[in-house]
Amino acid sequence: MKSVYLIIFASLFLITPLIAQNTASKKEALQNAYSSYFNAERETIYLHFNKNIYLTKEPIWFKGYVFDKKNGIPFFNTTNVFVALYDSKGKEIDNKLFFAQKGVFTGSFDINDNLETGEYTVRAYTNWMNNFKEDESYTSYPIQIINPNSTTAEAAQLTKPSYDLQFLPEGGYCISDVTNTIGFKIINCEAEGIDIEGVIVNSKNIEVANFKSNAFGLGKFDLLMVKDEVYTAKYIINKIDYTTKLPKSKNEGFTISINNYTNASVTYINLKTNKETLQKEAGKIYYLAINQNEKSSVVEIEINNLKETNTIPIQTSNLVSGVNTITFFDDQLNPLLERLIFNYDEALFIKSSLYTTKNNNDSIPINLKTTTKNNIPISANLSVAILPKESIAYTKKEEIISAFLIAPYIKGYIQNPYYYFSNVDRLKKYDLDLLLLTQGWSKYNWDNIKNGAQELTHSFDAGLSIKGIANIPKTNRVGYTVQMFSIPNRLNEQAFIDEKNNFYFNNYFLKDSAQVNISVLRDGVKVNSIKPFTEIVNNNKALVNHPFKTKNHCEFKSETIYENQTSIAGTFANAGQVLDTVSLSYIRIKDTDELENEKSYIANVYSKGIKIDSITKRYYNYVSDIINANGFVVDQLEGAGQVRIKNRNPVSFLASNEPLLIIDDVNYDRNYDIIYNMNLEEIDEIFIDPNGNGYGSRGSAGIIRIYKKKGVKNKTTYQNNSANEVIINGGFSVEKEYYIPEFYALSKSNFLRYGSINWKSNIETDANGNATYNIFNTNINEVVVIIQGFTEDGKLISEIKEVQLINQ
Repeated sequence: MKSVYLIIFASLFLITPLIAQNTASKKEALQNAYSSYFNAERETIYLHFNKNIYLTKEPIWFKGYVFDKKNGIPFFNTTNVFVALYDSKGKEIDNKLFFAQKGVFTGSFDINDNLETGEYTVRAYTNWMNNFKEDESYTSYPIQIINPNSTTAEAAQLTKPSYDLQFLPEGGYCISDVTNTIGFKIINCEAEGIDIEGVIVNSKNIEVANFKSNAFGLGKFDLLMVKDEVYTAKYIINKIDYTTKLPKSKNEGFTISINNYTNASVTYINLKTNKETLQKEAGKIYYLAINQNEKSSVVEIEINNLKETNTIPIQTSNLVSGVNTITFFDDQLNPLLERLIFNYDEALFIKSSLYTTKNNNDSIPINLKTTTKNNIPISANLSVAILPKESIAYTKKEEIISAFLIAPYIKGYIQNPYYYFSNVDRLKKYDLDLLLLTQGWSKYNWDNIKNGAQELTHSFDAGLSIKGIANIPKTNRVGYTVQMFSIPNRLNEQAFIDEKNNFYFNNYFLKDSAQVNISVLRDGVKVNSIKPFTEIVNNNKALVNHPFKTKNHCEFKSETIYENQTSIAGTFANAGQVLDTVSLSYIRIKDTDELENEKSYIANVYSKGIKIDSITKRYYNYVSDIINANGFVVDQLEGAGQVRIKNRNPVSFLASNEPLLIIDDVNYDRNYDIIYNMNLEEIDEIFIDPNGNGYGSRGSAGIIRIYKKKGVKNKTTYQNNSANEVIINGGFSVEKEYYIPEFYALSKSNFLRYGSINWKSNIETDANGNATYNIFNTNINEVVVIIQGFTEDGKLISEIKEVQLINQ
């Protein structure tokens, strides 16, 4: 992107030379305001999801891209990114911390079977974003989660579809006795446009104009507005007549219309006014500013040199690539008009070619190449989702180009953004201009900008920090240090203890739920008698200035889950991962040969046996997660290290509904604190029986038997602030390895509608633009491939391709 504006006006008679010191200072004030307000770095985040419709017990996979708005490149300074999942009522369901490197991060959310069918939203943000008055966070278009056992969808009585037609004068105002350009948009309750046409009549019901929208409900028309006249739009929707009043015109002022799509090399700014305004404002100097972030250009316009209609041509090549904000100020620097335009720049985009080769056993090689628009090979960081062609689980409602180049500057929603950046022609440029015309003024308000730089009170987080206190004797403090050791985090670090007995480990990558050993050393030897107190100080951040707001919803349409369908033939039937589900009904699938402890106690044969293997650990993080998913309600009291477990089903009026807990044949009765954040790494098998079969009255509320791996002692693994061993709660989450849930193998119809054949979150093409990877052969030939990503210098790619896979 260009670093400065070089605006060349053909009609130079409109621009006056420097005629007074006060006008020069005002022009400088405008430029300084933009420069200082946008001087601080600002990051923009976009999440690419593997799809947009999910079934319960199916993870949501995503890749995050972080973009530097000022410089138009990946944002390397960002490391700590928070990603939260919300339901349709705005309740936070989950919140995770992810570690970004070189502007990218990957992650996933688990969808448990307690979530109801409905729409959910994902939000991504950083602590740094709290510095700004504008909400710079990323909020996804709602994704759908379908719970086959939920009745919510059938019982939902949500808002009925409604329509809103808005008339939006270009620049913000209509002026009397001037031909005004008036944009319009009609949207439903999901902010999606519909086709519409109608007429404009005056107070005498005489037709004076007509209007017709494009496919997205957007359009514009010109109207000469007579002073004090009232204009009304008449139109029909679903055979029902409607009327809407147009905004009234102002007796004095200016109006603007911009054309940047007729001539590829010139953008025309048309400034109009009436005689009353020219007479009243004679002798004054107004200002026309064009800016994007801190880059700006300001020119002076002398009212005495204006006519009622004025055309100012600008060389389009001298505008900044992407969104430009054009603002017209009066002599007191009050903004009168504002208009957003988009400057296409082919150099910002790259493209891909994709082909398959002969199947290799059960896999299909995919070859991908990235090039510039001029077919020059280029290296790129990509994420690729592959879905069946029949899938309804992917959407065109979000993509990376509009997320980085348009969305940060507007307040509204972009319907089908892929349309504007695929096979761009004059019509698409016109339609994008309509979109920006009907968005109104920029997200960045002049009342904030004019105050200059904002106070930066929130830091860029870089990793996690541990703060602790060690009670070192005051009489002899020589030789004491603190050691932090962790095999999962590959750490062996030491810190000094200050005069107040405080110690700090700053800016470390600490995995969530990983065990860390904090020990006090004296001359390199562990001092067992001193137990340090520790806490993580920067792992629980929120957007304090911009609380999450739910989106308006139309009537929710539930999808049909097909039961008892034929399974997918061939090798795919064995490719799924066991999720204890068959055809979306939760039925136990158990391989008794795998359970070594099934016969160690007679009642285990009545229990549900769970082997803690690599597949189970992909889906669950803690022992409590498995117990919660199998007949019990588990409540962990954060910070207190306490756990409560209750049977989901009532036992009896007098009996306890708390199960027995037995670990390695040691009966803990109903003391569950030992499993607080107990990691699955040390667990071999778990047997769960909510009915307590074989235990008599003692087990009436159920039995939970846990077997640890051989060699693992029975010890408390939850975080205790006075213990040496702590569990990192709220550490960095890592993406689960992608897999296809097994229930899809049992219903071809469900897989074709909702399934995802493959998800690759971290593909990097080499210097020649090439990358090759394998996908599992599902015996589905026609697929849709969604490619998103960027290059080191900020070029973007966003493509949807239909591809034929080669099946031998």
